[in-house]
Amino acid sequence: MRVIRFIVFACFLVIFIVIANIIHKNMSSYEIVTITSPFNYYNLIAYDNNNNIKSLASLSFRTSFDSLSEMFDIERPFIANNILKKNINIREDEAQLIVFTDDNSISQITVNSSINVESFLESILNNLSSNNIQLEKQSLDDEDGNLLAEIYIFRDDNYKIVITKSYIQNSINLSIDYVNLSMS
Repeated sequence: MRVIRFIVFACFLVIFIVIANIIHKNMSSYEIVTITSPFNYYNLIAYDNNNNIKSLASLSFRTSFDSLSEMFDIERPFIANNILKKNINIREDEAQLIVFTDDNSISQITVNSSINVESFLESILNNLSSNNIQLEKQSLDDEDGNLLAEIYIFRDDNYKIVITKSYIQNSINLSIDYVNLSMS
């Protein structure tokens, strides 16, 4: 009788170990598959054949609301007339992607960062310059002559890009705004 109990106990122990192993493997693979945030970007700005900006952070004004729904993990009906936010990585640095939508299109795409602002700005300006996009530079000062912001602007018939490097409370922030000017 003891031998039968031992065999039954051993069988249950083996079955328990096999089931626990299967559950552990499924949990590990599920966690890896569902990691979608943050996204990593190496080329933040993409250009078309005429050296016009066609997208910022892989989003263009023609990106569908279905794609936005998947990217921001929000139901499709809630995309219209909304402000969508997601953390992304630009190379190894953290940033925030913000998308402004109207009834049926994207009206503005913004990337904000406060990490490695100087090198990030230099990289963006060099990238734009190498694609023959000339920016106008403006500076904003307070009444004491302290620099509050540097603003770089480029305007096309269909879009405007505004890059703002702001100095607020001993920190430097960078904002890149890609604005849709041809909304219907």
